[in-house]
Amino acid sequence: MRRAAHPLGIREILRLASLHPSEQTALKRVLRQMVHSGVLTREGKRFAPADRARSRRVPKNSKQGQQIEGVLHVHREGFGFVERTKGEGEDIYLPAREAQRALDNDRVLVQVDPGSTRGRLVRVLERRRQNVVGTYVERGKQAYVLPKDPSLPGPILVPKTQLARDGDWVKVRLTSRPTAEGPQLSGEVSGSFGRPGDLSAEVLSIAFSHGFSDEFPAPVMDQAEATPSAVEKSEIASRRDVRELLLVTIDGEDARDFDDAVYADAAGHGWRLLVAIADVSHYVKEEAELDREALRRGTSVYLPDRVLPMLPERLSNGICSLRPNEDRLCLVAEIHFDSRARMRSFELYPAVMRSAARCTYDQVQAVLDGKDVPSLRHLKDNLLTLNRLALALMRMRMERGAIDFDLPETKVILDSEGKPVRFERRERTQSHRLIEECMLAANEAVASFFQQKRLPTIYRYHAKPDEEKLAIFAELAKAHGFHLADMQKISSRDLNLLLEKLEGHSESRALNQLLLRSMMQAVYSAKAVGHYGLGAKSYLHFTSPIRRYPDLIVHRLLRKYWEEPERLRNKKNLEQETEKLEAIALQSSERERAAVEVEREVSSLYAAVLMKDRAGEEFSATVSSVTDFGVFVELEGLWVEGLVKGTSLGPGFKFDKRLHQAVVPSSGLKLRIGQQIRVRLVSVNVARRQLDFEMVRLESSVRSRDRRAGRRKR
Repeated sequence: MRRAAHPLGIREILRLASLHPSEQTALKRVLRQMVHSGVLTREGKRFAPADRARSRRVPKNSKQGQQIEGVLHVHREGFGFVERTKGEGEDIYLPAREAQRALDNDRVLVQVDPGSTRGRLVRVLERRRQNVVGTYVERGKQAYVLPKDPSLPGPILVPKTQLARDGDWVKVRLTSRPTAEGPQLSGEVSGSFGRPGDLSAEVLSIAFSHGFSDEFPAPVMDQAEATPSAVEKSEIASRRDVRELLLVTIDGEDARDFDDAVYADAAGHGWRLLVAIADVSHYVKEEAELDREALRRGTSVYLPDRVLPMLPERLSNGICSLRPNEDRLCLVAEIHFDSRARMRSFELYPAVMRSAARCTYDQVQAVLDGKDVPSLRHLKDNLLTLNRLALALMRMRMERGAIDFDLPETKVILDSEGKPVRFERRERTQSHRLIEECMLAANEAVASFFQQKRLPTIYRYHAKPDEEKLAIFAELAKAHGFHLADMQKISSRDLNLLLEKLEGHSESRALNQLLLRSMMQAVYSAKAVGHYGLGAKSYLHFTSPIRRYPDLIVHRLLRKYWEEPERLRNKKNLEQETEKLEAIALQSSERERAAVEVEREVSSLYAAVLMKDRAGEEFSATVSSVTDFGVFVELEGLWVEGLVKGTSLGPGFKFDKRLHQAVVPSSGLKLRIGQQIRVRLVSVNVARRQLDFEMVRLESSVRSRDRRAGRRKR
């Protein structure tokens, strides 16, 4: 921020920095960190540079600041913030001269100044980014690539190549290593996208910027190629044989890897459920190249035009995929329930299975709706039994206090050239819930096993809601006649009962969104902690080892226990294992957040491309959120979102936090979530993936919307 003659307000800083109003929240966070770091001073709602000498002064005899690990996020202005790996405390501010010594999303070690949150870079621990998209340039005997990502220092030195022409967009595999002086980047061109404008290159650039890759290193591929393509007889002898059971996989139409299969039958006055999960740990050995790369990625990333898998396709779509009518190694959670779907007992064991069918959600839903599906006639009784159990499990969880946020999911539809055609809302049917309930039950059973045995593992942790945000929600709920219990003692069951009361209410959408925002993000942890949203005392991820690294670790720990039950119980081994697992949990949580951010940014890119030629058109829209810089709207039927700036709504625009509404005193206009308005598209910025609208007129008051149209990740 340039030195000014007088302190600046938020809007002035936005204008001077050429930032979009939708970036105001991020700007406030940056300014808050800079105040904590002593770089800025704050006078009310205005900011000014602090005296540099004073801000850098260290008290005499003060101890050297501590060293902290974290992930660096570089701002476009050059400075950066380091998000602490352990997630405790304020982010560390790095001035530009320090931040520019590393790359955005590098894992770094920083020295923190005593008594502040300002630091300096000690060294780069891990270079997350392996690939870059940029423009290939030839100048005489030299060649280089200008990176598309503005956060990267350029140019990137590369050898001349026959893969591209001057001016082409190319993919560069970075070969330079971190140095004390900073990242003088070099690499080699590994592919060409042709002339600028290729949308797939834009998508990959976003994924690369967050440390994901579309290719695997040669040593990883060598190990993958050496993996057998079929189960060998010698691998079956020590396992339970469940090949005669009608286990089936149920996935989406476009699914390519199948890591879970289910079967249920009536057992006494209850049910028996088998959840069979592909035994990926049998093929991905600890500390092998496959394992190191899976840990680095942490998760698969699902994009509209591709999947960036955690494991090579030889495994994820081959020997580890539960294909129909093929023998596969698996780990089974066999659970017995009473008539109210309460877990009576469970057993975990390694097995060999043979999927009876590859079912889709649509096919299974047709069976549940009473339609005849010839290919599934022999499985009809099994599917109906699974559904009866799933319905009972849903009732049990709701009674227990699980919070069921059913939010809309959208998916972009592409044409044959990879360009966006439209966004579609995807309905969450009972067939989706059937599988979800089976997976929740298996995950909870396995978590109970580790707790009962007092064994180390990686849990899925979901903390209580943010008290400040929950208080805002409670205030709005109270204004509309809904009262919450003591905020210090409020349970997930209390919140779920309130959600049920909200159905059909005119403010249901606003209240649902506020409550969702008060929820903490679920993370991984080596500590035995509960899951607030599910109302579960213990919970973990066991059911997706093909696409989530923590699930693979859980499988590996089960195998370790079965092979050497006393080894994990040894006190020294237990401490070492727990420390190692906590590091993996932190890495996995960070990679999960990165994957979510990639998916969000890619969706915004496609929305901008879809709308770029429609400036000037009018649309019916619904207010989707309200902020202190404007309101976000979602276009009816198109399902894309953009911003109506507060300044365009009229003079004196303000955000009423208590009633969570936008207010323009000069005209008496009041806007709340769920309200219908007519908007005009003013501009589209594809590079920043932003849509700007202006309001034409108010179409209706807040209307109720069905909140059961999607699902929220757990």
